[in-house]
Amino acid sequence: MKKPLLHGIAACLWLSLFTAAHGQAKPFEVESGDESGARMKQIRVQVEFIDVSHEQFTELMFGPKPPANDGDLRQQVARLIKDGQAKLMETCMLVCRSGEKATLESIREEIYPTEYQPPGRPCGNPSNGRLASDPPINPAFRAPTAFETRNTGVTFEVEPLLESDGTIDPRLSPEIVNRLRLETWMEHVDQWGDGSIRMPIYESWRFNTSVSVAPGKFELITALTPKTNAPAPAVTRKILVFVRADVLPAP
Repeated sequence: MKKPLLHGIAACLWLSLFTAAHGQAKPFEVESGDESGARMKQIRVQVEFIDVSHEQFTELMFGPKPPANDGDLRQQVARLIKDGQAKLMETCMLVCRSGEKATLESIREEIYPTEYQPPGRPCGNPSNGRLASDPPINPAFRAPTAFETRNTGVTFEVEPLLESDGTIDPRLSPEIVNRLRLETWMEHVDQWGDGSIRMPIYESWRFNTSVSVAPGKFELITALTPKTNAPAPAVTRKILVFVRADVLPAP
């Protein structure tokens, strides 16, 4: 076979492969449109936790003059905050693109023991050759063998979606965790100090929801109930949770 014929066959094969490759690449091209434009919009989502009394909550929601909408309700609560009758406990705010998930963490990692070894000799004392200055063998001594970590503070996860009609549909998963106290499980005090075993008691406020809101307007989405330390907890406080979402101008 002559060389010009081989070169011609090779050129035809190369051209066919080039055309096939470019033909397959067309379905993967991204076309600009309304949907992609909406995804490029940046949305700011704000969640507020406001502490009011149970009586105030009932008056606001079911009183003789209930608010016309949640915007008016937020203004009434703002007046209570200004007068010292309510307390703004926390405000979470995140900015992200439409259809994307964002997470905020403002936490403190608290490590605490969960398991203890059986009673025995304190750590550091050998089995023999004890000195007179060594503390006596304490049958109540238990060294911790397992630990856990609890994140106390605020965790906020949001995934907003801008709809074609202009409304915003955010998926919200906020959580607030507080350590209330240390609960004594075993008490032991001697001349060497306090060897009691205590475990932390935590309180969590969390919810998970999806809502539709109008841009720039407050919406009341839930009312949490904090617990008291009374033997029979009574509902004395309510935590109102408001959400607001805004579409930000293009960068």
